[in-house]
Amino acid sequence: MRNAPRLAAVPAVPVPPAAAALVGAGLAARIAARAEAVDAAAAFPADDIAELAAEGLLAAVLTPPHGAGVGLATGSVPLLLDLLRTVGAASLTVGRLVEGHVNAAKLVARYGAAAAGALLAAEVAAGRPSGVWNAATGDGLRATRVAGGWQLDGRKIHCSGAGSLRRPLVTAQAAGEDGPRLFLPDLADPGVAVDLSVWRASGMRGTATGTVTFAGVVVPDVGVVGGPGDYYRSPLFSGGAWRVLAVQLGGLDRIMALTAERLTRSGRADDPVIRSRIAAAGYAHEAARLVVAEAAARAEGDGEPAAIDAYVDMARGGFEEAALAVIATARRTVGLGSFIAPDPLDRVIRDLETYLRQPFLDASRDHAAGWLLDHGGRM
Repeated sequence: MRNAPRLAAVPAVPVPPAAAALVGAGLAARIAARAEAVDAAAAFPADDIAELAAEGLLAAVLTPPHGAGVGLATGSVPLLLDLLRTVGAASLTVGRLVEGHVNAAKLVARYGAAAAGALLAAEVAAGRPSGVWNAATGDGLRATRVAGGWQLDGRKIHCSGAGSLRRPLVTAQAAGEDGPRLFLPDLADPGVAVDLSVWRASGMRGTATGTVTFAGVVVPDVGVVGGPGDYYRSPLFSGGAWRVLAVQLGGLDRIMALTAERLTRSGRADDPVIRSRIAAAGYAHEAARLVVAEAAARAEGDGEPAAIDAYVDMARGGFEEAALAVIATARRTVGLGSFIAPDPLDRVIRDLETYLRQPFLDASRDHAAGWLLDHGGRM
């Protein structure tokens, strides 16, 4: 059997200057180099997470004294954006897990007591990220008040990092309450069962996404974060979607770089039809970058929550359109090679196409349209 041809060297992972203080080109390159093996094995990126933890990146987003509070103060929001974008460019799988950790850290910082922050910090000290598990079907996860805490029973679905995270932030509904509560359960509890066999997606294979069942799992009061309905409060819920877009932007950066490199290496970069396509893709990419930066600035500012939600909802829809345009250009222009593993372009596109399927995108687009119609067509 003939050996498969070796792929030529691919362009380096771009690291914005602000993010270089936290994640250098060396770390980003190592994560990118391991991404193919993670995808092929559909395995949790344990080495990548371990390096991020060792470099202090998991702790960086925690509140002092446990961390530097990156992304919590307005001045550090661009740094968080660049951090998420850089990790996303190296690996969308790793970026998804890091974004989930950031989400948990921000929710604990906003609604949690000091004890909950200490629980999260202990996980980071052990080299483990957190995450946020909200998706459910049917009755989902139910919470019942017991002596000294709450008992959790039921299931969560689409849990990224299932089987590798030990203390994610999960939503659970208590009878008679207006909205779910947030809990930090210990997944080492024998009442927790994880099923990873359900995750058969074509992309984001290494996120170790699965279904987690809770049976009589008690979370002490120190592991309760906020009160009923806090998870869905504006603007942290809808507005916080900008962080997902930041990770996805990194993937878009990578697709553009890989496409340009492939066309230059193949000698097809002078074809006027191809150049026209690349120019259009470049515009879509730049529009995506600008709207994500503005969404981040607005979401982490002091604006009206309803206005923040509307802008980020608009950004979500616009980003999807731009990303799909860039993907279409890459597939059409590079051709069959962009569909064949282990070409990194195939993997990054599969990951981004999967990651773009965020929940309630049509509803968020409709909400943005309503805001525009009520405010003279302007954000």
